[in-house]
Amino acid sequence: MRRIVTLLSSGLLLASGFVAAQEATPVAPAPAPAVEATPAVEAAPPLDRSTLKYSNKWRITFNHEAKNDGTLVFRMVMKNSDAEPVVVSIPISKGTGENSAARKVKGALQSAFPRDFNVETDDNESVLVKLNIIEGDSNVTLVSSDVEGLKIKIKKE
Repeated sequence: MRRIVTLLSSGLLLASGFVAAQEATPVAPAPAPAVEATPAVEAAPPLDRSTLKYSNKWRITFNHEAKNDGTLVFRMVMKNSDAEPVVVSIPISKGTGENSAARKVKGALQSAFPRDFNVETDDNESVLVKLNIIEGDSNVTLVSSDVEGLKIKIKKE
């Protein structure tokens, strides 16, 4: 019996030594992942407010339906003001029709624009952005859209 215990304890010592030896063995570091060079991001050119068209009332009209998920980005700039432009990004889901798009844009613009603006829908497919003539004029622009199929027109009223 003593011989079995001695063999077992010797085996345990050998096994623990094997484990310790394994733990002490340095592991080669994994190769560094390949890094692709990305082009430097260019700074946006400064906004030339003198070239913008201004009005106290804008109509944003939507036609058709979104064929993909995407984002509409609108910008509002006040005339004769040093205030920073207000930029609003609005996610649009595939299948969003003109009426739903108008409601989404109305809600987002109403939340983002100053209280002086009155933002409302008209004919369910248009959004009106109005500012009292006393409060000044603004410029509303669709800066970018990666939504296909949904046609957007912005005109002064």
